[in-house]
Amino acid sequence: MHIAVVGTGYVGLVTGTCFAETGNDVTCVDIDATKVAMMQSGKIPIFEPGLDLLFDRNTRQNRLHFTTDLKEAVDQAEIIFLALPTPPGEGGAADLKYILGVADDLSRLITRYTVIVDKSTVPVGTSEKVHAALASHLSEDLFDVVSNPEFLREGLAVEDFMKPDRVVIGTSSERAKKAMQHLYQPFVRQGNPIIFMDERSAEMTKYAANSYLAARITFMNEIANLCERVGANVDMVRIGMGTDTRIGKRFLFPGVGYGGSCFPKDVQALAITADEYEYDFQILKTVMGVNERQKQILVEKIRKYYQEPLAGKTIAVWGLAFKPNTDDIRGSTGSGDH
Repeated sequence: MHIAVVGTGYVGLVTGTCFAETGNDVTCVDIDATKVAMMQSGKIPIFEPGLDLLFDRNTRQNRLHFTTDLKEAVDQAEIIFLALPTPPGEGGAADLKYILGVADDLSRLITRYTVIVDKSTVPVGTSEKVHAALASHLSEDLFDVVSNPEFLREGLAVEDFMKPDRVVIGTSSERAKKAMQHLYQPFVRQGNPIIFMDERSAEMTKYAANSYLAARITFMNEIANLCERVGANVDMVRIGMGTDTRIGKRFLFPGVGYGGSCFPKDVQALAITADEYEYDFQILKTVMGVNERQKQILVEKIRKYYQEPLAGKTIAVWGLAFKPNTDDIRGSTGSGDH
């Protein structure tokens, strides 16, 4: 298939490269000319284990292309993925200006039936806004809008994409459903499901999943703090909990709070959505409050250890990114963001 991916961040570049790996012709487009030139020369602008091998193979075999020209990217595309940033805007809600701006541009470029896929993490109702932006200059029989949230873990993104535990696709169109099923079929040959649902449910699924995982981390931080007071070992508690098949071992590591480019903004965005619908989502508010407080725990431990003023002392922190195997320091509790 001919695929276009708009945006070459972590999600866009991994998405485009992995689709090329299964034999598709993929063109990735970005407005950053320096970044595009870098990729055209065979260099990757991010660190992601395993990505360089797939990138090199598919660029050499002429299945993976890069451009700054949106028209060139989408000219032959059967499916267009929007992998654009949705940073917190004023008040903390997800800012959709990049996605809606590109949708408006596409409304003037598309000339035949195309599936437009929201790959970015977007609030409930975004697919309808994208549909409206496309319909401003484009006949509705020439496109369908699909929600296809990503569940990639930085540091394991290639593995997660190539062998997903599930693929979530939100669409009310049978034509779009067939196209997406055909595209993803090579990735689920081991039997993991492609789950079809309506667009709003797909959009909510991503926020619900990330917020739940953030809540797990926050819960374990509270358990860790209590363990210190009662004399228990949180690592032993974590192992004891993690071996319970109802719970599992992932996202149970205590620390200085969850960070990164996804969890903080996604939890906040879901809480804001709840407020907009006049629902008091108390668990999420508690999760955010505990996470902010947790960032101070390390400082308190240092003060307790020295039991004297810290002025004049040099303290090194080993690790700056929010997790191992990534160079992404966005939202890291160890970076200068806080």
